[in-house]
Amino acid sequence: MDRGMIGDKLTYHSSFKQNNKEVITELREHLISDERLCIAIGGESGSGKTSLAYALLLDIQEELNLKGYMFHLDDYFILPPKDNHNKRLEDISNVGIAEVNLELLDKDLKKFSNSKERLKKPLVNYQENTINQEIIYPNDFHFCIVEGTYTMLLKQPTYKIFIENSFKDTKANREKRARDIMDDFNELVLEIEHKIIEVQSKYANKTIRNNYL
Repeated sequence: MDRGMIGDKLTYHSSFKQNNKEVITELREHLISDERLCIAIGGESGSGKTSLAYALLLDIQEELNLKGYMFHLDDYFILPPKDNHNKRLEDISNVGIAEVNLELLDKDLKKFSNSKERLKKPLVNYQENTINQEIIYPNDFHFCIVEGTYTMLLKQPTYKIFIENSFKDTKANREKRARDIMDDFNELVLEIEHKIIEVQSKYANKTIRNNYL
């Protein structure tokens, strides 16, 4: 199972089981067809996007005997994590959708769906503060899941799930995750992102609330 971004350790959260069962029931015919379905999961930082994506991927694989691949929007940031943070420190107006290459991600999702034999994509390494590359072979997979803050704006996904918890709801989870610096500046960043992300729920096929933060 691909771990996605280098440095991430993914854990299966059974709390999403009921939600995943509903999604699989709704999408079953699409998933088992020859169509290579793409599911997007979006929401604010710490809301459980990656956890839901991983749980859904495993549940689909187990129930339908299909193999899935997970894309992370964080791999598509234009700058590596520390450099991106420093650019925000220089000018906080840099925070937003322009930090991410959504066009490239949409192109890669389209290539994935069109059964290309070989796909080269970016891969973030948090520890080294680098954006490397990895090769995947779409023909090895039956579906994909893409997760991240702005995935509701992508054109390629067939089905979109939005987690509605705000950054205020997720503070304890972010502290526990300890991936982000918890200070006034980053809370201001999350406030800016909140205003951008909260309106994106209108693009979702399904909206859920994570009650297990």
